[in-house]
Amino acid sequence: MPPYCRSRTGRVYRIQRFSEDVEGRMRYVLRATAIGQSQGVEASREIDPALMRDKVRHGQVVPTPEDTFEQLWQQLRLDLDASAA
Repeated sequence: MPPYCRSRTGRVYRIQRFSEDVEGRMRYVLRATAIGQSQGVEASREIDPALMRDKVRHGQVVPTPEDTFEQLWQQLRLDLDASAA
């Protein structure tokens, strides 16, 4: 994930990524804020640890945090291009 990206219209965004525990669930967030602006576009996903433990117990594939951020990055790029159109 790059620290900055440029939309199709040429606008430059700062990319921030973080995760936090929200009431026992992990919340992964990717936020793009246009340079010179205070509000940004955000893509997020909450993951229930109990569901992940259940997947591990049954031998199913569990997404890594990097996989989750990569999916959020793809979603964020689509959202940025859609909002610029």
